[in-house]
Amino acid sequence: MENRTKHLFLTGFCLAQVMAFAPQVFAQASAERDDRPLIEPDVKPVPVNEALIDTENFEIGGFLGVINIEDFESSFVYGGKLTYHLSESFFFEAGIGFAEGGQTSFENLAGNVQVLTDSEREYRYYNINLGYNLLPGQAFFSENYAFNTNFYLIAGAGATDFGGDTRFTVNAGAGYQVLLTDSLAIDIGVRQHYYRIDVVGAEKTSMNTEIRTGLSLFF
Repeated sequence: MENRTKHLFLTGFCLAQVMAFAPQVFAQASAERDDRPLIEPDVKPVPVNEALIDTENFEIGGFLGVINIEDFESSFVYGGKLTYHLSESFFFEAGIGFAEGGQTSFENLAGNVQVLTDSEREYRYYNINLGYNLLPGQAFFSENYAFNTNFYLIAGAGATDFGGDTRFTVNAGAGYQVLLTDSLAIDIGVRQHYYRIDVVGAEKTSMNTEIRTGLSLFF
């Protein structure tokens, strides 16, 4: 009888200990399960090749396009530029462009009449501009390649040689540049050139629209 009482006592004591520690064990196991995600994806980062300008502040390039010389038709235009980047946002640009003026509507109707000589139709401009990178960003052409881009605004002043005279010129425009490598970029832009002219009659403000694209090197 005494042994049976001891056995019951020990059994009750053990059950009490188990009941006391069971909540802690279950809580710890539940916490470990909660910390573990339901799905463990096997994701590996994909390396992206990104073109970056290191320390190059100078940029030299050439361009070609079309310029609408007011009253003298649209003509092929080409030229070059030299750019100095003051910072990531601002840059100075010196540019030169060449084109040739076409026939006026009066010349086309009159036949042999010429308003300008061949040499006077040579169109050439020089300008110094200040540019601002308004919206720098990135363009992704695949999952492995990213190209830095810039949408910029630009404006400045210079001179235009046309019609046997040199005219003070103001220009303004915008462009989109894509950095293909660390030192090579492609550029697409539009410019408006304003100057006073009196070749075809009364003096007026001529507005010439230029659309162009080009390549440039950083050094």
